[in-house]
Parts: sequence; structure tokens; C-alpha cells
Amino acid sequence: MNTTLLQEMISKNYVRVNKHPEHDLYIYNYTQNAQFERVWNEITITCRGLILDAELNIVARPFPKFFNLGEIENQVLPNTAFEVYDKMDGSMGILYWIDDVPFIASRGSFSSEQSDKANEMLHGKYKDSWSLLDKSKTYLFEIIYPENRIVLDYGAKEELVLLAVIDTQSGAEFALEDLGFPVVEKYDGIKDISLLKEMELANKEGFIIKYANNFRVKIKFDEYFRLHRIITQVSNLNIWEYLSTKQPFDEILERVPDEFFTWVKLTKADLENKYQTIENQCKMDFKVLESRKETAFYFLECQYPKVLFAMLDQRDYSDIIWKIIRPVFEKPFAKAEEL
Repeated sequence: MNTTLLQEMISKNYVRVNKHPEHDLYIYNYTQNAQFERVWNEITITCRGLILDAELNIVARPFPKFFNLGEIENQVLPNTAFEVYDKMDGSMGILYWIDDVPFIASRGSFSSEQSDKANEMLHGKYKDSWSLLDKSKTYLFEIIYPENRIVLDYGAKEELVLLAVIDTQSGAEFALEDLGFPVVEKYDGIKDISLLKEMELANKEGFIIKYANNFRVKIKFDEYFRLHRIITQVSNLNIWEYLSTKQPFDEILERVPDEFFTWVKLTKADLENKYQTIENQCKMDFKVLESRKETAFYFLECQYPKVLFAMLDQRDYSDIIWKIIRPVFEKPFAKAEEL
């Protein structure tokens, strides 16, 4: 663990740390800022629900960050065999131990709504499975229950679906086995990744492709994108409002899945560039003549007189510019293939 880089990523708000409410355990998770600015390094990729103790020893090791197929420029895929699994649409659960009792954290918290529900299931319907668990391994689950519905409808199911079993210290993975939990669906017989892009299965988010070296990429269906953008309801007007009212942009990033960050980034940059263009033009046009009347007549001949008058009176002109560039509503995330 590169502790120097870890502390740097925390200080720059690329990694967030949450402490266990009762024990000296800490969960590390990359932030939406890291996602938005694409700050990917050995620490941010690893901190995807990583649980450490006070001495920075690894207590539970989840998946490292993995990307959509084609998301990374010049993405190189391993030249090895691969397996294809269902991309489930719940919340990830990370099993960890306190003494001899297992608990589950969600990706960013020991005490979220999702982790509380997961622990209720773990200590209830799955309690008989405790004896089959190995404390040297990290067990990863998809937390499924009706109130945690994101897009897909799993009905009344309340399940901890086993996704992976990982050696906590080395990161090596073990084959999935019957431990008393449902196991993520595997699709056998698929040899061509290009075919996966054409498969659109009902009530499915997409696929996870796992290579022999445990490298993973994901593929999400267009229909899932369509439904997700309806649910999130983030538009260019939302982005304009956050910028114009100087609200923390983190709030809007929390509502946007990582697949849509490119669209958000381009929309934000476009609005900021338009603002800067008008401000620069007004600074070039601004000059005071011999009288206010002459100055006013001059301003009225310029492109943005209201901004110039605000400059003259030393008033904040930002609201004026933001109103000028208020966009026409644009359907968010217009095409999945553009992401």
C-alpha cells in the first residue's frame, strides 16, 4: 500500500474514508471527483470499498475499479480465455469480520441503508452459512431487495448474491461454490465478445467479462441506459442550475452513474466556455466615457449592455451572464454509444 499516495488522494478529495461507528476499521472509496476527473492510479483503482484497520492492514479486499468495454482509450484486453457473468443491478456488499462474527459493508459505508439490510439477511436467513466462510477470504455480494431497486425489477427477492471470493492479502480469486448463498448467473459457451454487444436480455443490466487473470470489463445494455436516464432525470438544465447558483457540483455527480460522466463533463465545459466567452468580450468592450449618458449610449451599442452596466456600477454580473446562456432543455445522455 502506497501510504503517501493514499494520503495525497484523500487530501485532494479523490478518496473518501469512513470509520466504523464502533471499531477501528476504515472503508476507503474513490469519490465522484476521481471518476469525473479520471484520476486513476494504484490507489483510486484499489479503493472501491477497501477496508483497512488503524495500521492500514487490509481487512477486506473488494474488486478493484473496472471499466466499461471501450471506455478507456486504447483499451487492451487480455489475450486469454474469459467467462461471462450477469451484471446485477443492486448494491455491492463486502463481507468483513469483527472477532468471529461476519458483517457486510456497502461500497462506501459500514452503516448505510444497504449494509443494514445486508446484515439483517446475513444474520438471519444466511446465518447457517457462517461456518462455511473462510476468514482469510473476502466475499463479495450483490445486495438485492425491493426497496433498493435502481432500474431492474427483481420483484420481492431479498438476497445476498455471491459475486466473488478473493484472498484478502494476495487478491487471488477462488472459484464460486455453494456456500448457502445464491450465486451470480454465468453464461457458458460465449467465445466472441463482439456478440455480447448485440445481446439485449430482458430485465438485465448487462454483462461482466472476467478474464483468466481476473481482469474485468463490463458491458451495459442500451435499454438499461434508457431507463437509467429517465430515473436520474439529470439534464443540461440541472447542470446549468448548479453552476449558476454555485451549488457543490459533487451533489449532481452523486446522481449520475459513471457511464454518463463524459456527457456531464462536456455539458459543464460547454456552459463554462460560453460564460467565459461573454465575460471576456465584456471586459474588452468595457470603457467609461466623459459622462454616464455617453457611456450608456456606448454600452447600448455593445452586445451585452446589461453586463456592462453591472460592471460600471461594480455589481455582480454573473447572474446576468448565466441567464444569457441558459440552455434549451436537452434530453440527457442522448445516445449510449456516445458515452
